[in-house]
Amino acid sequence: MNTGIHLIGDLYDCAFSPLLASEEGVEELKKKISDKIAEVDLKELGNFYHYFGPNALTAVICLSESHISFHSWADEKYTSLDVFVCNYEKDNSEKARKIFNYLIENVFCPSSSKKQEIER
Repeated sequence: MNTGIHLIGDLYDCAFSPLLASEEGVEELKKKISDKIAEVDLKELGNFYHYFGPNALTAVICLSESHISFHSWADEKYTSLDVFVCNYEKDNSEKARKIFNYLIENVFCPSSSKKQEIER
């Protein structure tokens, strides 16, 4: 039985969205991420974002289907990304992939990455 999908990304040489450059930008980023979660029909239960400075952000977003988390290091131009969704009532795998790819392509913009997809 496939109970969920876990997507893990190590993102290197990140260009970072301009939204990560300031606390005001992070507020806009939070809205964009929440909108994307709703767009793919997942349910956000709550979130926590902590801004350390330009391009350094940690976030955990709790979903009714599980979670999204990421941690970026400005000095290293590196981000770790984690998206896990459960598939108990329906297959949410494609929704997880859409969120994962959206964050990679529109927020962290790495020049290279290592991605893992684990069926649970």
